[in-house]
Parts: sequence; structure tokens; C-alpha cells
Amino acid sequence: MKEGRQLHRWVFDLAASPAKLWPYVSDTNRIFRILGAPPVKELSFSRNTPKGFLELSHSILGSQVTWQEEPFAWETPFRFKVTRNYKIGFLRHLNIFTECLETDHGTRLIVKITVDPTNALLYYPIKLYVNYVLRKKLGDYLAVIDNAVSQDLHPYELNEPKPLIRGAEKKIEQLSKELIEKTKRKRIVRHLIELIRKAEDEDLERIHPYSLAEYWGEKKYSVLNVFLHATSLDLLDFSWDICCPRCKSPKNSFRKLQDTRVHLYCDDCDDDYTMDFNKNTHLIFRPHPLIRSIPDKKYCLGGPGVKPHRVIQQSLAIGDERYPELLLEEGTYLFRTLNHEGNLVFHVREEGTDNVNVYVTDEELHGQSITISRSPNLGIFNHSSQPMVCFIDKLNWKEEAIYATEVCSNVDFNSLFPKETLKETSKVKASEVTMLFTDLMNSTELYVQEGDETAIGRVMGHFRVIQQIIAEERGGIVKTIGDSVMAVFWEPVSALKAVQRIQQIFSNSSAVGNSFKIKAGVHFGDCTAVNLNGHVDYFGTTVNIASRLVGAASEKEIMLSEALYEHPDIKLYIEKNSKAFFVKESSKELKGFTDEEFKVKQIRLEPPPMRLVI
Repeated sequence: MKEGRQLHRWVFDLAASPAKLWPYVSDTNRIFRILGAPPVKELSFSRNTPKGFLELSHSILGSQVTWQEEPFAWETPFRFKVTRNYKIGFLRHLNIFTECLETDHGTRLIVKITVDPTNALLYYPIKLYVNYVLRKKLGDYLAVIDNAVSQDLHPYELNEPKPLIRGAEKKIEQLSKELIEKTKRKRIVRHLIELIRKAEDEDLERIHPYSLAEYWGEKKYSVLNVFLHATSLDLLDFSWDICCPRCKSPKNSFRKLQDTRVHLYCDDCDDDYTMDFNKNTHLIFRPHPLIRSIPDKKYCLGGPGVKPHRVIQQSLAIGDERYPELLLEEGTYLFRTLNHEGNLVFHVREEGTDNVNVYVTDEELHGQSITISRSPNLGIFNHSSQPMVCFIDKLNWKEEAIYATEVCSNVDFNSLFPKETLKETSKVKASEVTMLFTDLMNSTELYVQEGDETAIGRVMGHFRVIQQIIAEERGGIVKTIGDSVMAVFWEPVSALKAVQRIQQIFSNSSAVGNSFKIKAGVHFGDCTAVNLNGHVDYFGTTVNIASRLVGAASEKEIMLSEALYEHPDIKLYIEKNSKAFFVKESSKELKGFTDEEFKVKQIRLEPPPMRLVI
């Protein structure tokens, strides 16, 4: 019998590109399930577990297997690796390395598996199992994935229907008819029913309607409308994830908003965190339990598929250096480590610098920022006194998520689920919220010129137009105050896009806005979400400033605070659309803020009128 480590190397030539294959190749939870691995449980058998390491176990043939798993290392969409060091079981060590190499014909996927059995008698059985059983299962999975993504399909579309709860098929037929009748969106309903019937359990555990909307080619607010109605009919169910702001994992989940807690704990990070209405509180969906049961089983807890917002993760010993390969989209990213509370900020632009070195010491990271290119030469050096795990995360790490700020001001949500709101005693922070106020300047003239009945109809029509635009741009109307609208957005650019469209419609469309004169004020900052009269409302200085900005604006003008204008995403959007905006910088005194001047940007979508001075 031969004793010692085994090295297995597999090569798969696939037609799809690495970028298209990566979400499936890096989904180690799904792959381990397909390969036949048992579900894992997280343990705590050591008091000195290094940060980022996991202690896990599962059962094979009635025997307990326990191991310590080193942090996964990865570079999206190129490669990842992991090492398991076993405490109890058939192996001493297991190392898996997967690499996606782009070729002229697609991707060459290379998998290297190093296995170290504990007993010489296990050498050949393990070798045969890995080389024949596991290789075939992985090859079959990759063939299905490659076939699907090469056709721009989601893999579930090629699946056979999955088992449903007894009697669920008849319910689906009836509920789908009701859903089409209520929403008038037959195509989206059919997509949803196919998803429920065919998708894998992993795809249904946390359904994000917005990512599906993009794939289905539908408007996001339309898909959300269907999902909300489907929940009201018990075809779907929803709950609230409150993610840890550090590791981004949904460590706490609540079925009802009233059940949520403000103060929470993440066992992975061993740290407390707080609920934030605009940063880490998301609405997620899954099939109703009387339609399809989704088992709560995990097969891998630490792979790159668990953290799709994380573009790289690397482990460095003291004195180590790494040169990871990067391929980034434009946007803002945070460089962090498990040993530091702070971060570095990377603004990614086409024209950014190509060479960046990061020297990590024991000093705190203080948010220093740099603009880098999409594919920079990055060097990471560990000059600190301890080993470290470092990573780069997207700042907007849940772009497909439905944030509480957005959905709690959604008209459909509030009408279908009027009791789904915060507890009356709750005061929840809403960080970096964008507040938009609009005002109809000439409503009095409308009532005088057109009479009450006609004017009321036109003003209500103006509200409906604004409501639809705000919903399409992922915002929500908190309330109307006279002829004014107060709206909330989870990100600044969405607010600017919304008010830009509002001004365009009411300025240029004779059918809609011939006699309407709209002005707007937009501000960005922190505020507090509360339950006021059964609905979520917002209070704080950010709200007050936004409401005063609209008062200081002129006809057809958008008044932006300096805090909003200086946001990197706003600056990038205005730069890319410079011909559409006429920007003037000024200072304003705002009502209620005595002894203080505010720097603002007065924005128009057309040149300001010429003034003739005689």
C-alpha cells in the first residue's frame, strides 16, 4: 500500500468566458452539495481560533468528521483556493485550488486537489473516489452550466421540475391566475412560476427580485409589484435580513419588521452591530412553505459565492506580500482587513492609476482614498506584527437588494401589508439616506385659472407621474405635504436621475407639464426612521435641510447640497452627462439655520434665461 499525499489535476475546456462561469464555479456551497458532501455544522472547539478561520464538522457513514478551515483566498473571476486541516476523520489535510484561464475558445478550468489520508489503507479508495466519482459529478455540473450560460440562460431553465408540497400544483395554477388578474403582468408571473418549480434550493433561499428583473428584461418596480402581490396570495413569503456591516453576511433574519431588533451580534466577526434602515436591512423572498419546502442546510460556509460583493480575499503571514489579479467595474471599493476597524477607499475609473502598493502596519486604516484603474497592478504588503486576512469589497455591495428605506415607502407594499412597519417605540438609524423634496410652484395660479375641479385633477395627475418615476428609480414617496412631495432613496444617483426625469417631463411635455413649474431640493446624510401613525417616516437634520433647499430653489431648478454633489457617484454621473446639466455654485441661508450659510449647487436642465441689463 502506498501512503502519502495525492495530487489530482483536472482540466475542463468550456465555451463560456470566465466572467460568465465565475458565479457558478465559485459557488462552493452548491458544488459541494452536487458532489455529495454532507451538510456542515459550525463548531467551536478551540479558544484560540485565528480570525477568519472556521471550525466545522459533518457526518460520513455515521462517523464524525471535524476540521479547521483556513480562510478562502480568491481573485474574481480568476481563481480561488481553500485548505482544510482535519482534527477527526479520514484525512489530515485537503487543499482545493480552482483557476479560470481565458482562452480563444472560452475558458480552461483547472482544478487541483491535494488529499492527505490518515491511513495507508484509505489511499486507493480515496484516489478512486476522487478521480472517478467526484471528477464525473463536477464534469457533469460544469457541462450543464456551460451549456446554459453559453445560451445566456440561467441554469434553472434547463432543469426538470422539482418536488413541491402535496397539493401545491393546484394552488400554483389557481394563484397564478389571480396574480395575473391583480397585476396585469402575465410575462413576469410566468417567469416567477417557472422559478418556483425549477430552481435549485440555493436559488430560492433568498430571492432578490431586482437581479431577476435584470435577467428577465423587466422593470424592477414591475417585478417587485408582482412579488409583493404573490406574497399577499401566499405564493411567496418574505422576511427581513439584517446583515453584518463588516462581513456583509445576513446574520440575523426576522419574518416581520415589528420583530426586528436594533442591537444585534455577528458570531463570525465576534462583534456587535446595529440595524440600519438604509445600509443593512433588506427585504428577501422565498417560496411560501405550503408551496415548496426549502431545507435549511449548508454545505460550505466560507467560499467566494457566499460573498459575491468581495472581489478579492487574501491571507498574508507576517512579512508576506501578494500581487492579486484584479478586474474591476467602475465604482467605489473598500480595502479592509480582519485586524483593522477602518478601511482604505478605492475609486475605480478608466483613467485611474495603474500601480498601487498597500503597506499594512499595526496603525489603523483611516479611510485614505485613491483613484485606481479597472485592472491595476496591486501589491499588498503585511508589515504588521500579526498574520492578516485582507479583502476588497464593493461599497454598494447589495445593488440587487431591496432596502428597507425603499420598500417601506412603496405604495404597493403599504397597501398590501399595512401592518408591516416598525414598532411604535423603535428609532432606527438610516445612514446616508438621500432625501428629495419637490414643490409645485404655481398651484395657486392653476386653481384660479382652471377652477378647483380641473386643477385638483391635474395636481393629482402630477403626483402620480412623480410617484411612478420615483418608484422606477428605486425610491419611495414618504408623504405629500400640500403640493410638495417628500421622497427617500437608498443611493444618491437614483434621486438625481429621478428629479432629472421629473423636470424633463414637466418642462418638455405639453400634455403633462405645460403649466407646471416644479422645483426640487436634494440632500444626503443620516437620519432616523420611526413609526408615525402606522407608517415609516424620517426625522433629523438631513430631512430639515432637504426641505429648506426646495424652498430656496427657483422655478425649474434642482438645488443640491454640497454633501450630495461631492458624493463620488454623483460627480461621476454629472461628469458623464455634463451636456445635460447647467451647474451654478452659490451659498444660501436656509430658514431655521441662522448664522450658517450652506454651499449649494443650483442645477438646471436648460441654460438659465438671459438677462438684459440696460
